[in-house]
Amino acid sequence: MNHRVSPKAGVGRTHAERSAATRQHLIATAIDVIQNRSLEEMSIHELAKSAGMTSGAVQHHFESKAVLMMNVLSELIESSMQSGALWPDTTLAPRERANRFVQAVWSLVYAQPRFIVAWNIYLGCRNQPEVLGHIADLRQSVQARMRDGFFTAFPELATEADRDGLLGLVLSSLRGLGMLQLFAPAQRGGAPDAAQQAQLACLADLIANRCESAATAAAATTRTSPAKGHVRRR
Repeated sequence: MNHRVSPKAGVGRTHAERSAATRQHLIATAIDVIQNRSLEEMSIHELAKSAGMTSGAVQHHFESKAVLMMNVLSELIESSMQSGALWPDTTLAPRERANRFVQAVWSLVYAQPRFIVAWNIYLGCRNQPEVLGHIADLRQSVQARMRDGFFTAFPELATEADRDGLLGLVLSSLRGLGMLQLFAPAQRGGAPDAAQQAQLACLADLIANRCESAATAAAATTRTSPAKGHVRRR
């Protein structure tokens, strides 16, 4: 994953624009260091060395590793959530929507190296309350956005009593598959192997079956409900 933006590019920009470009360059460099080496090697000194800057210049933008890690996490999560390609067109049949959603969220979020980078930060900052608080806020924000997007894409499920449990199961399963990448050879282009593909297909089937069942139940309720304005005679 290449996020690098040279802080020297774009002569003639304002000070604010140059500062933002430098911050983006530092965040991208930090992601590369964590991804290609380790979180433990990601220090202000190492970041400065890798980015071609001085430690003092780095600390002008990020006064501590904790602040840097919070910004890195925000960038990782935002880059995963920005793509509208996660959400299939609601005019498609439930099974097609489910297949498209599962494949998109896998390839754009969970199969990406940034997912493992984010988890390295989660696990490596367990004793840093400042970072943990930031993580909690990010998770809450992401959960709300995923919930809104999911039930907009699958309106059949929006009124189901266990809708939040269903969404939690789907996302937990995808996270688990993503975490397994720590222990398996990387797949070219994020393409799932046979075992991953089978599990993704099961998730898509689960979503599609629930949509179809909910739609059938709603249609049956509509058929058996008294017509509006109808008054029964005694």
